[in-house]
Amino acid sequence: MAIHDQITEALNSPDEEVRLQGLRDLASCDASEGLDLIFKAFGDESWRVRKEAIELYLKLPVSRELIGEIIELLHAEENAGLRNAAVEILTRLGRDSVPMLLAQARCPDHDVRKFIIDILGDIGDPEAVPILTAGLDDEDSNVRAAAAENLGKLKSSEAIPNLLKAMHHQDLLLQFTILDALSRIASPVSLNDLLPYKDEKLLRKALIDCLGKAGDHSAVAELVVALTDPMRNVREAAILALVAIHSRYPDVVAQQLSQSEKGPTAVAVSGYLDDEYTEPLKRATVRILGWLGDSDSVLPLLKMLDYESLQQEALAALVDIGRGHCQALLSTWNKVEGNQRAYLAYILGEAGCSEGLSVLQDGLRSDDSQLVRMSAYALGKIGAVQMMPNLIDCLRSESFEVQEAANEALITLAKSFPEESFSALAPLLTDNDPTQRMFAVMVLRELDNPAVLDTLGLALKDSAVEVRRAAVKVFERFDVSDHIGALLLSLTDEDAEVRRTIIEILGNCSNEDALDGLQLALQDEDVWVRASAVRGLGRVAGSRSCALVESALKDPVGLVSIAALETLSTLAGAGAVNHMVSALDHSDEEVVTAAMNLLTHYGSEDWINDHAERLINHPFWVVRAQIARSAVEVLGPKARPLLQTRLATETEEVVRQQISDLLAELPVN
Repeated sequence: MAIHDQITEALNSPDEEVRLQGLRDLASCDASEGLDLIFKAFGDESWRVRKEAIELYLKLPVSRELIGEIIELLHAEENAGLRNAAVEILTRLGRDSVPMLLAQARCPDHDVRKFIIDILGDIGDPEAVPILTAGLDDEDSNVRAAAAENLGKLKSSEAIPNLLKAMHHQDLLLQFTILDALSRIASPVSLNDLLPYKDEKLLRKALIDCLGKAGDHSAVAELVVALTDPMRNVREAAILALVAIHSRYPDVVAQQLSQSEKGPTAVAVSGYLDDEYTEPLKRATVRILGWLGDSDSVLPLLKMLDYESLQQEALAALVDIGRGHCQALLSTWNKVEGNQRAYLAYILGEAGCSEGLSVLQDGLRSDDSQLVRMSAYALGKIGAVQMMPNLIDCLRSESFEVQEAANEALITLAKSFPEESFSALAPLLTDNDPTQRMFAVMVLRELDNPAVLDTLGLALKDSAVEVRRAAVKVFERFDVSDHIGALLLSLTDEDAEVRRTIIEILGNCSNEDALDGLQLALQDEDVWVRASAVRGLGRVAGSRSCALVESALKDPVGLVSIAALETLSTLAGAGAVNHMVSALDHSDEEVVTAAMNLLTHYGSEDWINDHAERLINHPFWVVRAQIARSAVEVLGPKARPLLQTRLATETEEVVRQQISDLLAELPVN
């Protein structure tokens, strides 16, 4: 029996598995010789057989030449399988099938017209828009609805006038589909075009959805009214729609909601905070309540702060309420306690509620350190300069967190009230408590006034290291030319952090009077001070400091040697190559690696040829890994023998993997 006959017999078998095997056997032959069998299998009762036939057909080179025959299958009214197979094939052929689909789009069979419109919509070719637009006036309602749906899929803004015109059809399915299509297109649509349909209950939710995604500013008032609609699904749609339209018209939404009758609207909306509703709906509800600004919403929103997923939205909503109706927050103050009151204090600050001064002052006196912290923060945010003495008192709190909060508040106030801050904080510089002196320095150093350098210069001699550490940072913000002498004296400070900060300042001051200090710091006992001094010498004196920097190459600590190498590279460029090559013998593998990195940058092959063999067998794997990378970057394919030899003996998995990857990327020849 010929193979064609065998396959035919298999495809006629009542056994689904036998029919599937028949198609697989056909695939192993010249399947184009069995097109009749494949077409027959398109109409098989088994979806698995139809799927196998479709996959087989689409792999054939001839598949794009038979589009007309495939379209003809759409007429197979008696076999849904054939029609479904044709739809899938034509869709997957994509733009190749579009011209013939367009030519057949006005055929007398309304089912075929609908299939073609659906296929064109799934393909997504803009050339289909005119045919789809014409379909809006088709005599068949299913075709009209399909045309609207697929214009939405194509997001065709040019079709909007025709879609709005087609709303005049007394066809609820079409009207509903058009509203959904307009939502998908999301280009502006005027409320007046849709108002005639707002009282149709079956369309109302779809209309609200559409206004949220495509409505212009005129739609906001209608959406606000819909928040109290008798239909639950309409209310929910209105909540989501208002949040959507807020991204386009934030001021209009805020204004319309603030002018609405808050009580009934807030009651209707706040019900959606319950756990039974979805997170997106709850988040949208929180935002609506914030814009609405109803006093009764403060408590429910404070409770939402306990939910991590809603915390940010709830805070933002409460701040919105505070900005428009501070009294709403204040009237809640005595109704809550603990964390909720602390949150309220924070929100009063974020909302800039100066009317909250009295309760925040009480908050500073609370036994609850969390409330004290938030009250201090809020007083700073609202610019309560009159509360500066109270905040200074908080600096003596037993809680360091409260001290920090008060200090941050004082720093915030200092930016707006520098003179008042200086008068209030300067006396603390002589306080017996070093912590108070430190806090005073931290505030004063933020004042935008070079005169504070003179005041805080004295603090560099303070007996407490925390005060000196705080004071020296003031010199980072100003030109220190007139204070270099004081800084040089402080290089004898017993605290390495103070010395390191001074060296950083001197190294960035562009004043050669700093050179003495930088040179002195090369002998400092602290390695970080020495490294900072090396880099500072390069910035302040440039190539004139090369000799001093070269001396740092002999530093016993690798960190300093690396700083010297990098600084010399910046100062002398290729002129520093000899120093880099010498560093390849350094006992610190990090220095060797840094030297290879710098040498690789200059691209010369000489150092690779002279040292690669030794470095690829270095006892430290980081060196072996770096020389492998450097060799490939500098030598290119010529690095292959070096890498292959090392790979044969390398035991460190990280290096083995890297060498293997590098070899794989190298051209063979």
